[in-house]
Amino acid sequence: MNTTMLKRFAGALLLALCATLPGLAQNPKLQIDHLDKLFPKAAETIDVRVEGALLSMASKFLRSDKADEAAVKELVSALKGVYVKGVEFDKEGEISDADVDVIRQQLAAPGWDRIVGVRNKRDGENVDVYLMINSNAVIEGIGVLIHEPKQLMVVNVVGPIDPEKVTQLRGQFGIPKELDLDFGNANFGAVKRTRK
Repeated sequence: MNTTMLKRFAGALLLALCATLPGLAQNPKLQIDHLDKLFPKAAETIDVRVEGALLSMASKFLRSDKADEAAVKELVSALKGVYVKGVEFDKEGEISDADVDVIRQQLAAPGWDRIVGVRNKRDGENVDVYLMINSNAVIEGIGVLIHEPKQLMVVNVVGPIDPEKVTQLRGQFGIPKELDLDFGNANFGAVKRTRK
């Protein structure tokens, strides 16, 4: 291969990479369908996929004259999708590291920033919260990964999101009520899970 051809090939390869990488790296929607294979053995499962027309229809059931519902309605009207997948087992060892790593690798991609990481060595509970923020400082996606020895849950919210209103999504669209996401302060807050 002569030098001119080599330069052209390198230039074409660089151009192709530049064209494809930003789209892959900046995708706020997580691929979580691989968790479906865990469903048959799980004691409890959750599988929520609300997007497009369904989100629009869901927002119509929320009342504008009630303050709490009005805030959720405003937030939902801008969203592109809400995705939740989770499994809980009666015994440990049903969730492999590979099942979790597929999600962690996506959240480690450019564009995602981890804002909270909680590790509890006593009960093995791990909670990670990631944000994808665009160049205009607008949150385009939220990814929450909860991993315990018997439980795995992923929450993915896609679309322009007002940080002050995101806590109002708890208890909606399969997002657990006990998942406390507080993005109201300067460092984007904390995550807390409580058990009754």
